[in-house]
Amino acid sequence: MTLQTKMNDNLVRYMELIPGTSAFIDARTPGSNLKDNFCIIGAGVAESSRQHVHIRDTAGFNIGAAGQPPGIKNSLHSHRTAELFLVFKGQFRFYWGNNGEHEAVLSHGDVISIPTNLFRGFEVVGRDYGFMFSVLGGDDSGGGVIWHPNVIKDSQGYGLYLKVDGTLVDTINGDPMPQESELMPLLTEEELATFDTYTAEEMMPFVALQNDYREVKDDFSGSNVKQYALTGHPLASYDFQVKSEDDVSIMAYELSEGSSIPQHCREEKQVLINFDGDTEVVLTHQGEQANVLLTRGDVLNIPEGSSYSLTNLRGNSLTYCILGSDQPKPLTGE
Repeated sequence: MTLQTKMNDNLVRYMELIPGTSAFIDARTPGSNLKDNFCIIGAGVAESSRQHVHIRDTAGFNIGAAGQPPGIKNSLHSHRTAELFLVFKGQFRFYWGNNGEHEAVLSHGDVISIPTNLFRGFEVVGRDYGFMFSVLGGDDSGGGVIWHPNVIKDSQGYGLYLKVDGTLVDTINGDPMPQESELMPLLTEEELATFDTYTAEEMMPFVALQNDYREVKDDFSGSNVKQYALTGHPLASYDFQVKSEDDVSIMAYELSEGSSIPQHCREEKQVLINFDGDTEVVLTHQGEQANVLLTRGDVLNIPEGSSYSLTNLRGNSLTYCILGSDQPKPLTGE
């Protein structure tokens, strides 16, 4: 297999994303029934075996996405590993706490990293369809979702049942009805009391608003190239890993038209998410070279040990780099 063929297999186009509409137990609950869930790299925490996964290869983190119309919610849940969101389209109201009592509204380019052991949910506000990418720490994402007991209660009667092992039974699609003893038990009041809560002010260190991105100066930096260290990166003042041991961090590259980041290599696993502009990636691996053009919303899984350059072909471009380390090593040349 040539490198060009391999890179085509490692590229997921935004316009070719395949959604799952019954990935989680709340997928048919009124108010949560019109959402799309996407598994882009890795299966993430999807509970349904019918969920389409674009790229199954993972190396320390999963990339997914959520899309939904205004007023539709992703219900209160918690994770055992890091969960970050990059808002791509529309406005999202995030709410958290055992009763969803705290909230913040984020829009295009804003990043939030929600601590573990905390119930969270989100809905689209405004008039436009909302879409955001998600990053989940770990290869298996910590064994699935922890649902608020009200979510499991509300889902009853809609044909979706969650088993103790975290798998989803879909009786409408022909799965046999599970026995009562097989079902995921509800959290008790004592167990709910062990979950954390944060005020809106306490959550702000876990949020990176696009208008407040902090530039990092290095060999790439210049009048036409800006680099930002975002949530989880050691050069940022954000740190989502207070309650998570996952090795994940995020960089962002903003390039003016015609500008480039030269060929370079990192030790860590990398995934590129192209947010704005048309970005050409020239990748070198084991003596071979491949070219990939990224348009808005495209995701590229970089093979480990590869070097690559970025060139912006149109307008201003913004490309996120998800790194499989919270202490990335210095860059090296080709």
